[in-house]
Amino acid sequence: MNSREGIAHLEWWANASTCLARIPVRVTSALGNTAWNVAVPPALDGDDDDGESIQLLIDASPFFTLRFEDDSTTEVEATHSGDINCLRLSAGSRPDSGA
Repeated sequence: MNSREGIAHLEWWANASTCLARIPVRVTSALGNTAWNVAVPPALDGDDDDGESIQLLIDASPFFTLRFEDDSTTEVEATHSGDINCLRLSAGSRPDSGA
């Protein structure tokens, strides 16, 4: 499978029918198709709250859907890479809630 680079979206879903956040990101493959580095562009309005908002989502649940330009998706776990505007994503799925 080819590596993926380009524009994608990180989506944070509260449940199967409610997407609470859709964040445009620039994706670069880190380890084949199982890990990615993503850059979150700064807000156009200069509002620095975007980094804090992403951190709140990660704190609530680090699992996002990564949606590529071709509309393919993969579930990923997000962690900060030391820079508020950069995330490290690894392929992974949400632990079973038992429900």
